[in-house]
Amino acid sequence: MRNTVNNINADKERAVKRVYNLRVEKLIREANDNFVYYRDYEKALEQVNEVLSIEHDHIKALILKGDILFCIDRDKEALEYFDKAINADPGSAEAYGSKAGTLDILGHQKEALTCCQKALDNISLKDRELLPALYDQKIAILVRMKRFEEARESLKDCMKNLKDEDAGYLVSCYQDLIEASYREKKKKLEKVSKMSLRLVY
Repeated sequence: MRNTVNNINADKERAVKRVYNLRVEKLIREANDNFVYYRDYEKALEQVNEVLSIEHDHIKALILKGDILFCIDRDKEALEYFDKAINADPGSAEAYGSKAGTLDILGHQKEALTCCQKALDNISLKDRELLPALYDQKIAILVRMKRFEEARESLKDCMKNLKDEDAGYLVSCYQDLIEASYREKKKKLEKVSKMSLRLVY
């Protein structure tokens, strides 16, 4: 969150520098609709490729292509497109978020967590709708990694930074699980500690 002011200024600079190509913007909207609403991955991929033939570093197109490739089980290529988006815009919270989701599904939780944190660090005003999903993703990864203390802190953090209904939903999903797991882990550590003391004496 500390970078939000810098990210807003960077957003303004990029908006001034880029002249919008109406054909490109129409294509990207149609590709997004075909991907999200109609699940027509072939048509969406065709449209996003057309966008990239016009503007090879179009951030939304790079991310969307990565998302489409992931959905059609071309995971390595998907990661390449997320990386291209990040190289074109190192402050793209959306690119980091999509990359984190792919890495998480592929079982690379440590790298997924790093990307998720980078996404959270790069949130700008235009990206704020990504926050609930990013917190959800981060907490889920931490729980799977059995890092319950950090999951608990992330849950507290989301309660400060999200709307009440979004924070309430995440609390209802994770709080009991985190607290029960945290207590269980603490009991095990105490038990191991007592056994170690007995062995010493």
